[in-house]
Amino acid sequence: MALTEDADTLNVYLKDFAKSCQIGGGTAFLGTLSTPAEVIGGGLGISIEFSLKVKTSDVTSAVRGTGITVDSVNYTVRENIVEDDGAFSTLLLSKV
Repeated sequence: MALTEDADTLNVYLKDFAKSCQIGGGTAFLGTLSTPAEVIGGGLGISIEFSLKVKTSDVTSAVRGTGITVDSVNYTVRENIVEDDGAFSTLLLSKV
């Protein structure tokens, strides 16, 4: 039997670690926020790359400069990258 992916089955990947997200006054959706830190400049600074893994269907309106709230924290979208088969996207974010 073939596995059919739809909105419900895709949420399985997000439900355990996801945060509540919202673009503007739109409908809330789930996303997993990663905040890996990297030491730069020979130890003189730390760079944090905020990225949010979401269902592509939830972020079709997200383009550079779009405001997004993740777990009550405001961010701005820097890039919207569609992953693999297009079911998920990664948003690169800047904290406001």
